[in-house]
Amino acid sequence: MYNQPINSFVDECQQLSSKMTVCYSTVSPGFSFSNTGRRGEAKYFYISLNQIIIVIENIQNNLPEFENNNLYREKKWRDLFHRYISDEVVNALSTVQTLPLFNLINKIIYTANQLQQPFKDNLMYLNHKYLEKTLSYLRSQVADEEAYIESLSTTGVSDVSKPNDNTGIHDSNIIGINKIYYGAPGTGKSHKVNTEVGNCTCFRTVFHPDTQYADFVGALKPKTTTDQSGTVRIIYEFRPGPFTKAFIEARKDLSKAVYLVIEELNRAPAAAVFGELFQLLDRKADGSSKYEIDIADPDMLDYINANLPFRISSLALPSNLSVVATMNSSDQAVMPMDTAFKRRWHFEYIPIDYAQATPGSLPVPVSSVKEGSNIIHVPWNSFAELINNKLKELQIPEDRLLGHRFLSDEELSENEVAKNTLCGKLFVYLWDDVLRHGQREAIFNTECNTFGELAALFHNDGAVFTEELEAAFSGVAEKNNVNREETVSDEE
Repeated sequence: MYNQPINSFVDECQQLSSKMTVCYSTVSPGFSFSNTGRRGEAKYFYISLNQIIIVIENIQNNLPEFENNNLYREKKWRDLFHRYISDEVVNALSTVQTLPLFNLINKIIYTANQLQQPFKDNLMYLNHKYLEKTLSYLRSQVADEEAYIESLSTTGVSDVSKPNDNTGIHDSNIIGINKIYYGAPGTGKSHKVNTEVGNCTCFRTVFHPDTQYADFVGALKPKTTTDQSGTVRIIYEFRPGPFTKAFIEARKDLSKAVYLVIEELNRAPAAAVFGELFQLLDRKADGSSKYEIDIADPDMLDYINANLPFRISSLALPSNLSVVATMNSSDQAVMPMDTAFKRRWHFEYIPIDYAQATPGSLPVPVSSVKEGSNIIHVPWNSFAELINNKLKELQIPEDRLLGHRFLSDEELSENEVAKNTLCGKLFVYLWDDVLRHGQREAIFNTECNTFGELAALFHNDGAVFTEELEAAFSGVAEKNNVNREETVSDEE
């Protein structure tokens, strides 16, 4: 095995006959950052601390050019980066990932100067004072290169052929994340997760109030077996939970992305379910665990080693294993998550988008009778928006509003199904969950004092909503009918 320090190793690589070059870069921490993911799954990139210092210095040395263009315009900034960034790797990156690089520099300057102005993705605060303060901080964080190389010479090069450790848990092409999608019920959080996971290997679980560590990680469980003599016996074996299955799959092949998906994360005491695995959620820039933990359960360790082509003695998340979860804080059964647990996750809010609402309408009974029927058909997206506007007037928290996909395609597929859905799902949610502590009269007919009275009135085609909402529903329904008639007329 090669036994010289890494700088000598890279130098020998460079001496090989090739038209392409390779050179040693000094030891340096760095920044892992992503694009917006607007065209699909977010892509991640990495720039070392030493490289970003060079970039800031390049900007400082050409400040008049940059200062006059502190508002992001893609073509202008791409030209500026290409013209003035001296680091060839970052220069090449800037031509295809201009906005992510701009955003990273922007965040670094903003944070280093502890600016009080509102942060904006497309506006960079640029002046000599800000850049000097930024460089002063970044330079203070540069690693001691000589001490690092000397430490390799002193301690010697470790035998990387030994399989009984957690070395080699990173593949630079994949950077694992811990992410929580949250928002109002019915905003498509699970759909967002499915989109992110795509065709990657995925292990999925749903947390509930009784979920425990043993369910998540695994535990010894009884199993009946028949021996050669035909005698039925009970034996105990380790049954892996979703975490252990995902970990093994990820460690087998670091070149493929593996996802552990947790639905309804906060319906269980999440920190307790994770137990000591909580520590593994601290990740390095490359996406692997910053810390390792000892595996306390010998049966779990035996199971993992029996299913890997090598042995391990401690546990660390590989960089290709992402943990993605959904949560809804409006659920009555939710468990609180402590700050230490939450800070190890990236949170992404899924907003209500009426333009993406489930197609279909709801049959709503009203007081006024037109053409022999008091039932009007209100498009679901308009119904949800009108109800949400009223709830917002009542200062109901945003995570209790109706998401645009609160009702499914099947629930709006037929008139009778939609009617049952309106009473059996929407009314129950609004009456028992959202307005359980009062203010029901702002939505429902004041003559209804119990849910039973509300349901009976609705099934008898009685007016169940306030006059204000009735008028709003009628206006929307009438407009929808006019649009429908115009569409039919145009087709004819």
